[in-house]
Amino acid sequence: MPLSVLKVLEVLCSKIAIVAALLMALVIFVDVVGRTVFDTPLGFSYEVVSISLAIMFYSGLYHVHKTKGHITIDLLDKFYVGTFGKIIFWFVYLIECVFYTTLVITLFMQVEESYKFGDVFLFLGVMKWKVLLVVSVFALIAWVSLFVSAPKRNSGF
Repeated sequence: MPLSVLKVLEVLCSKIAIVAALLMALVIFVDVVGRTVFDTPLGFSYEVVSISLAIMFYSGLYHVHKTKGHITIDLLDKFYVGTFGKIIFWFVYLIECVFYTTLVITLFMQVEESYKFGDVFLFLGVMKWKVLLVVSVFALIAWVSLFVSAPKRNSGF
């Protein structure tokens, strides 16, 4: 069975999201134990948790877009039927695409700004632009999945 690039990206991004969530949970656990038992917190915990959260969020978005697992409010869906319903449906999808495209562009602009200013994480000593670049690439991959898995109107509409 041949593997497509999109399928490989989906599996890879899902695994990375899981590892990032586990890392985040482990660091929080060790930090809390260190604070309460030994009265010594991990200095870098805030930075690692923030980075892990960003990586988990953007790498997990590929799967969310692909499976259409977004949280939606469908209270008014029954009122938007027929042609008008299709127009509303695609208008909402277009807004989502424009918003997410803007977000991805903004992330890459932040990478450039961070590179220019030489921002460094305080405790980790890592250049921020490198981490932001990784996050931006995951956001770009999720952006691709948003367009590749264009929504299909639910049955009944």
